[in-house]
Parts: sequence; C-alpha cells; structure tokens
Amino acid sequence: MHKRSLFRNKLIFILLFLAFVIIAAAVSLSFVYYVRPKNNMQDFIGENDRDYHIVILGTYENQLFLQQIYEGARKYSNRYDAVVELYVPNSKAQDVPLQQLLDYATFVNADGIIAYIDSADEVLPNFYRINDTSIPLVTTGQYASGVKQISFIGNNYWELGNTIGNEAVSVLGKKGMAFIISSEYSSNSTYSNMTNSIQAKLKNYAEIEYEVVDQEKLFSELGDIIHKVGDYISKEENVIFVCLNEEDTIKTAQILTEKNILSDKFVNLIGFGNNETCQTYFNKGTITELISLDPISIGEAAVSELFEYRNKGYANSYIAADVIIQRRAQ
Repeated sequence: MHKRSLFRNKLIFILLFLAFVIIAAAVSLSFVYYVRPKNNMQDFIGENDRDYHIVILGTYENQLFLQQIYEGARKYSNRYDAVVELYVPNSKAQDVPLQQLLDYATFVNADGIIAYIDSADEVLPNFYRINDTSIPLVTTGQYASGVKQISFIGNNYWELGNTIGNEAVSVLGKKGMAFIISSEYSSNSTYSNMTNSIQAKLKNYAEIEYEVVDQEKLFSELGDIIHKVGDYISKEENVIFVCLNEEDTIKTAQILTEKNILSDKFVNLIGFGNNETCQTYFNKGTITELISLDPISIGEAAVSELFEYRNKGYANSYIAADVIIQRRAQ
C-alpha cells in the first residue's frame, strides 16, 4: 500500500508539473501575441529562410522613432542575410518593462538586439541564446552604463549643444532672451557639456541674454519668468525656451501652454526629442523647432555594428548619430 501511495503521489506531482509548464508556455505565447505589433506580422513573408534574426524593441512612447530605426535597419538587412523584427507594444496601456521586451528576444533566440533606452539609470544584464552565447545589444536613446551594450548610437553632446545654440541664435535674431531649461540630467557630465556648449555659443552675441532655469523650479518661478518675458515682448525682442531632452521638452511645453505664454509671436520653444508626444507638440505649433537624432541612420549603423561584432569580435563602443532639425513654418 505504501508503494502504491508513493507512486500515486509521484504521478500527481508529475501531472501538476506538466500542467504548470503548459500554463507557463501559454502565458508566454499570449504575452508575445499581445505585445507584438499586428502590422509587423507581414514583414517576414519571403524572409523565413534568412540566417540571422535581429529584434528592435522599446516602449510605445518611442514607437514612431523605432519604426524609422526599423526602416533603416531593413535597408541593410539584405547584405547580412538577416530578418529584422520590430517588437513594440500596440498602445500605452500595453507597455511593459524593457526587461520583459528583452526576454522576448531571448525567447525567439535572436542573433542581435537594437533597443531604445529611456533612462540613464537602466540596469540590464547580458542576454543569451539557447547555446549559451550572449546576444549582442546595440542601444540608442539614453546612454546607461548599467546596460551591457556592445555599442551606443547617440549624441555627441558638445556638438549637439553647438547645433542647438546656433538654432537659438537664429530664432532670436541675434538679440533677446534665452531660458535654458535644466533638470536632473544636468548632473550627468554629458548633459552638462551640452549646456556649457550652448552657453559658449550664446556668449558670442552681446545682445543675447540667457539664464539656466531648473526644470523643477520652472513652475514656482514662473511669475518672475513671465515678468521678464513681458519686458522683452514690450521691446519687440524674441524670447526662447530651450530644452535638452524629451522629458523637459514635454513638461515645459505643458506649462507654457497652460499659462498661454507661447501665444505671443515673440515667444518660442526649442525642443529635443524623438517620441510621439514631442512630435505632437511640434505638429500643433507649440514647439518652434524640434531637434532629434536621425533614426534611419541609427538603424543602418546598428545593423552594421552588430555584424561587425559578430564577424570580428568587437564594435565601435560609441557612434555619434546624425541630427534632424524640424522648423515650424512661419
């Protein structure tokens, strides 16, 4: 009886374990289907026999930018016999942590990953294929030292600051007032370089004044800022608010819109960013100029670096991306 009971218990355990495995697999597959963009399902027609599989991924907020990175990557995919897949949630409600999106790349045994990093504080481990070889990762967006990437494609911050400074001078007409919006990122040496570069450019123009404003204090100090803005408007001189990242661009656009500050023709906003919200503000005319990185060239460079790493064992750790400037019609 004891042996029969032991056998029955083992059988129950095995059945429960198999049920758990089946349920886990079903959950994983449903997650994959739930997040995968439906318009991407057609991209693999005629490409199933290719030797390599590259996954491009990120959050829904960066979908527009990632779609263009995908287009750039596909341009180069033929020469490397690779299929490129875009893996982005269908809506904001479907957003999941980046770690889970990267888990999908492991699930499909990808040969390479191109990922958009939203935060400089992101920490991610290496990811592995089923043969225990690591999956090379190329990143763009924010540089995060805690991410195990073979290459980062992003800003040359001093040159980018010089570009933004030139645009500010052009919008101001070589005289007026510039408010450079600073934030928590300013403690990062790269953003500090960009701010310093802008100030160095503006110093060359005696009739341009500028002030660095803490993003966190922008709302509380808005009364004083509005008063200063009014002084320049009364002299028919331009005023410009300059933002150096997506988060500051969105917050500043919201505050200035709520207070109706941008309604005056002498007040302008230069924003920086690739995401959908920034683009919406530009399309509405809230943002005078929107500066961003060129996603097509990022996609091309990312594929090139993945295969450089695969073929030679190394890649360029940093690549300066091309810059795109969108200017509002006058």
